[in-house]
Amino acid sequence: MSLTNITLFVKNSHFHKTIAAVLVGLFCVGFSHSALSKETAPLNSLLDEVRTHIASDAKTDLARLAEFKENNQRQIALLEQARDRLKKAELMQTFLKETFDQNEKFITEKSEQLTTRSGQLGEVFGVVKQQAQDLSAVLQDSLISAEFPDRLSALEFADKKRIPNLNEFQNLWFLLQQEMTASAEIKPITAKIALANGQHEEQDVLRIGPFGAITPQGKYLQYLPDNQRLRVLPRQPSNTIQAQAADFYAGKQNSLTIDPSRGNLLELLGRKPTIDERIQQGGVIGYIIITLGIIGLLIALWRLIFIINTSSKVAKQLEEINHPTKNNPLGRIYIAANDTETNQAPTRAEEDPIEGLDQNEKEIRIDEALLKEAPRLERGLTFLKLIAAVAPLLGLLGTVTGMIGTFQSITLFGTSDPKMMAGGISQALMTTVLGLCVAIPLLFGHSLIAARTRSLLQLLQQKTLALTLDSASHERPDSDPAANLKKASKGLTNAA
Repeated sequence: MSLTNITLFVKNSHFHKTIAAVLVGLFCVGFSHSALSKETAPLNSLLDEVRTHIASDAKTDLARLAEFKENNQRQIALLEQARDRLKKAELMQTFLKETFDQNEKFITEKSEQLTTRSGQLGEVFGVVKQQAQDLSAVLQDSLISAEFPDRLSALEFADKKRIPNLNEFQNLWFLLQQEMTASAEIKPITAKIALANGQHEEQDVLRIGPFGAITPQGKYLQYLPDNQRLRVLPRQPSNTIQAQAADFYAGKQNSLTIDPSRGNLLELLGRKPTIDERIQQGGVIGYIIITLGIIGLLIALWRLIFIINTSSKVAKQLEEINHPTKNNPLGRIYIAANDTETNQAPTRAEEDPIEGLDQNEKEIRIDEALLKEAPRLERGLTFLKLIAAVAPLLGLLGTVTGMIGTFQSITLFGTSDPKMMAGGISQALMTTVLGLCVAIPLLFGHSLIAARTRSLLQLLQQKTLALTLDSASHERPDSDPAANLKKASKGLTNAA
């Protein structure tokens, strides 16, 4: 290592400076033997520089020590101040605790003194507070509070532990008297009304005691205790009741329908589902049952009108038995019998002269005409009976599917929420009701139409027998055909 490198190393660090000085000294000693006589001046300069740095470090250390001593004194002073404040706080705590104990003892003594002096008045105050609480609950739900919205604040003393003062006693009496007086009044007032669209509007309404309120249009109002306002009921009573209310408001009517439960019944009426909502509860199966019911009803009406019209025409034909027409079954049978008699019977008589064959041919023709009329009269009855039988089965199917949905809801969500199960139960019950409502009238209609159809067919069969007797009488010379026909027609008229 050269002298220049040692010097640079010494300049970089104070610690290294000291070590370098030692090394330089050793180097100088070793080097003195070889080159004592040469270059002594730079070593002396380096030695002086090392001495200077050592002196500077010693001075810095002394300054730091002095600063540390000064800070130590300051911290000792702060510690003494903190100890003084702690001592004062402890003294204050002791003082406050003694004061609190004295005050508590004072309050206890005064409470005992108050209890002793009030005597039975304590029970009176308790009764007054209880009455104030009961009246507050009544006023909270009373519709009269819509006219006097701020009167509940006068009963706030009921929830406080202090003794009520004289003004509060007077307010309690006043509010009791006000509620009783207003309960007997039918009075027009002006109040803020919550409309169906959520807006509020100030209108003139007629208050009927605490039972309800109506608008000039006959709309019934409901009192909202939370907002202390009136609102128009979302589902009003029937139009007749609303018209009656409107006339009562205008002074044209002396009677009015009110809700004695102070709005509870009207609120329940609003929750009652309408016919459309009940039909929707039946679901798809409910709509199928209703469709079949409408089809069955149309068929029943059609067949009933047809049977009544046909019976009327047959009865008219009986009165004019010698002039048959084609607009009724009896007339068509007569025409068929005459055609047999005029066109075919003589031909068969010529081909087969055996007596009695013409009569048999005529009976066959009449039976054919009767058989043609029977399907026309019984048309639609089978389908009507089928609908009456299928409707309860569809109702049973809706009941099963509804109960399956209910059990699925119970499996997924449990039984904590009854509304989750209400959908399936409503479908089950409504489909059953719809099935029965369709089946019962259709069964009655089918029985009625079938009975009238059988009566008409019996009439035609009896008339067929009369025609046969009439034909036989023509073949007997001693018989009177007109008398036989008249007799047969009379019997048919009685049967009809």
